[in-house]
Amino acid sequence: MVESGSVRHRRLPAGPSATGRPASGSGGTTNPLARLRARRPSKGSSHSYSLLFKDSVIYGGGRALQMFFTALMLPLFTSLMSASDYGVVGMVVTVTTFLDIFVTLGFDVAFTRFYFDASDRFHRDKVVTHVFYVDFVYPGVLLGGLIAFMPQISQLIMGAPGYTLYFDIGVATLFFQNLSDLPFQLMRLEHRPWTFTSFVIARVAIQVPMTVVFLAVFHWGPAGYLGANLITAMILNLGALPFWVRRLRLLWDWPLMKSMLNFAIPAMFTAVSFYFLKLSDRFFLLHNQGKAAVGLYTVSNSLAQPLYIVGMAFRMAWPQWHFAKLNEPELHKRMVSRSSTYFMAFNAILLAMAGMYLPLLMHLLLNQKFWSVGPTTFVLTLSVALYNLYFIFWIGANVAKKNRMIPFITLIASGVNVSLNFVLIPRYGIWAAAWTTVIGFGILAVLVYFVSNKWYPIPYEWRRLIILGCGAALTLGLAWVIGHAAGLSVDEPLGALLVDTLLITPALLVFPVLFKLTRFFTPKESAQIRRILRRLTGRSGRAAAIPAAAGAGAAEPDVPILAREYGPPDRLTEDDLEAEEEEAEVEAEVDTVEGKGATS
Repeated sequence: MVESGSVRHRRLPAGPSATGRPASGSGGTTNPLARLRARRPSKGSSHSYSLLFKDSVIYGGGRALQMFFTALMLPLFTSLMSASDYGVVGMVVTVTTFLDIFVTLGFDVAFTRFYFDASDRFHRDKVVTHVFYVDFVYPGVLLGGLIAFMPQISQLIMGAPGYTLYFDIGVATLFFQNLSDLPFQLMRLEHRPWTFTSFVIARVAIQVPMTVVFLAVFHWGPAGYLGANLITAMILNLGALPFWVRRLRLLWDWPLMKSMLNFAIPAMFTAVSFYFLKLSDRFFLLHNQGKAAVGLYTVSNSLAQPLYIVGMAFRMAWPQWHFAKLNEPELHKRMVSRSSTYFMAFNAILLAMAGMYLPLLMHLLLNQKFWSVGPTTFVLTLSVALYNLYFIFWIGANVAKKNRMIPFITLIASGVNVSLNFVLIPRYGIWAAAWTTVIGFGILAVLVYFVSNKWYPIPYEWRRLIILGCGAALTLGLAWVIGHAAGLSVDEPLGALLVDTLLITPALLVFPVLFKLTRFFTPKESAQIRRILRRLTGRSGRAAAIPAAAGAGAAEPDVPILAREYGPPDRLTEDDLEAEEEEAEVEAEVDTVEGKGATS
């Protein structure tokens, strides 16, 4: 008997042998279970796009759940906290985000790259150990010193005393969140998406109720909001200890640490430039428009999160998915190109939907005093789409380990952004801040493409990417025309707003019409879409029964029974099956085949 683990992936012969069975020289086997397994890609050998999609959904699902409950609480939060309170929270987040750059030292990027470079468990444990040194020992010294001088630092930032407690809580939260990055990233690298998502759900279950109690019962304002984050981070760290402590080794490898630092430091300088690109506008808003403007801008950023969640889920699943094929450069480039198209398709559709349904979302989720942030929110959503585009363009430089130019590119984009902030924010406020962010990310995406293309050229599907951009623009344009004619506005009564929102929904049909007219999908993609639609409508079973019955009557007597039962090899799909589902399905089919053999 042939062991199932030793069977190589092969299809059944196209035609029967003289004996009606596969020739022994062809590697065939008489074990039905092994032969059926051989006809399907195993979980270990399959590396399909369905795996990337599945992992992205799992990683994003937990974050989406977190975002959903946070959004559900927005009416309560925006009624219990003023715009100025949100401004305090926004400034604490802005400062701790800046500190996070120097706390992580870019090791979040180096961890992923060097973990896959290591060839065995011991060397991977060495990588984990050196990441621990950077995530725990060094931040403890740095952040402890900052807390000691926080009264002076907070007054310098806010322009007045009385904010020390808020920043102390923020810095302490940063320490624990940074430490938890190690186990959470390790879960992703070891392909444990469900474990990762369980912790995200736990965060929601702990943090959201605690925030509600601190705000609604104790009326602690910004301190309560920030304090719930701190306590949640501490609890999650305790829960995650078993996942990484056992990987630590009592050793020090200076050559490894030096190599990781050389790889990570450029990423740190990139992060500094990114900080100014994404968050420097808060300082301009604070000192030119006041805390209330920062609060409105913070809420606006919160509403722009759906597209960010999609990008984050993709970024969590994508590296380990495509890095696994680095030893096959041409295949790797095609994988990156095709998956980039799929990712940007999600971005284009969600961007259009965000613009269409934003008035309704604001009406439902925000207190009326925050309804003015709608236009700013859409512009910030557009900036997120451009950031996601930058991410897929950056992969070439990352794969080639040529990140030294990235800080200079980011510095150029940040310089333009800061200059525009200096000129425009005093006059146009949060509206200008949003548009300068869009301009900065647009410059960044263009420049990083040319740098990455020099070192690791990837054949992106430019025609399809352009079609996606045009589809989003046409959808939004049509929705605006319909909405303007109907009088759609966030200020109208909820019933009228629901009706007007339904009126603009058919604008989404622009995407399928445009895809059909431009032949957007490849033949293989079109066939896959048809299969999915048949499954969703319950027609797949009936459709498969007809050719199976016809084939059974026309089959030659010497055709192998498995070929008669399951059709020719070119009908097989490349779906990535879960191991449990595959085992159950294969064994069920073997029972069927052996039962027929016994009765014939």
